[in-house]
Amino acid sequence: MKILIVVLCLATQLVEKQQELDELKSKLNAVRQEISSLEKQKVGTLAHIEKIDEGIGLTIQYIDDLTAQENREKSKVAELEREIARLESKMRLKKGDMRMRIVRLYKWKPFYKMNILFSSKSLPQILSSSYYLQLLAQDDKRAFSAFESDWKRYLTDKQIRNDLIQTLENRKQEKEGELSRLNEDRRNKNQILSQVAKQESKKRDLEKELKSAQRKLEELIVSLERQREKAISGSNYLENNRGKLSWPCHGSVITNFGKVIHPKYNTTTRNNGIDISTKYGDNVYAVGPGKVVYADRFMGYGNLVLVDHLDGYYSLYGHLAEMLVNTGDEIPAGRIIGRVGESGSLSGPILHFELRKDGKPVDPMAYLD
Repeated sequence: MKILIVVLCLATQLVEKQQELDELKSKLNAVRQEISSLEKQKVGTLAHIEKIDEGIGLTIQYIDDLTAQENREKSKVAELEREIARLESKMRLKKGDMRMRIVRLYKWKPFYKMNILFSSKSLPQILSSSYYLQLLAQDDKRAFSAFESDWKRYLTDKQIRNDLIQTLENRKQEKEGELSRLNEDRRNKNQILSQVAKQESKKRDLEKELKSAQRKLEELIVSLERQREKAISGSNYLENNRGKLSWPCHGSVITNFGKVIHPKYNTTTRNNGIDISTKYGDNVYAVGPGKVVYADRFMGYGNLVLVDHLDGYYSLYGHLAEMLVNTGDEIPAGRIIGRVGESGSLSGPILHFELRKDGKPVDPMAYLD
């Protein structure tokens, strides 16, 4: 019974997770259609890269979810095989008993009433024999019914197991196809960036797009600051820990605060924060307690998390591979809010980190330990 309950729970979980997979695949296909449409239009490099990065992020998530579903399916196959082995053993033990019951029924069923009627036994003895024969028949019926039930479940479990094994093979092929598509998307992104590096006109256009993305981010922060109720705490965590804040991730700073000329694209922009080079998928931590006021994609910054620390202080974390917080979450200092990625990045896996005071950027290096 315990094994059966486990199998049923796994089956329910598989159905639910498959529905989530189907929804994610539908979203991924929609983004891929948008990418195909953009390739036919004259759109900006940043917009094109942003959509490709969105597709890359969804593809990685889909591959991860496929792997998780594959592991669940393997677990169910293992549970089914244990249940099948148990039923085989149970039926093997009952086989001899079933054979004897069948032989007894074959011998008795056509003649047992006549034998009772014409026997020399007294009426009470005849009635007693008839009663016990009926009990025996009922017991036989229950035994045959139980054996038949085990047999049907055995056949059903074998069919489900075989279907799952085929599903696992299809799952493997789908994963290989998605991995191939992921590599293709990354090559496409690199090809676009290589073309930008070779053409002065595209460099100038990219520079304009980057500055436009910065302005839109500043407008967002100003808008959030206006909407927020002004509550002066009098003891701000970031200000009180100036020069002692923990770093948002491990790694090395590759771009400092201030005016920046990109070495590859020769674009001149002002970096309102710092860029930290680190490993893809590394944890990103909140530098102080606060409230998440934005957690979504943002043009030029990929997956972006913005935290309000009160008194006009904000921290910003861009180019994340995934976000582990939602808008409205109250978080403590040191909370893992995401993973390092390359969404919207022109320089591979990096964390773009900013600190803002009253909407204006301040050098994070003055606050970090």
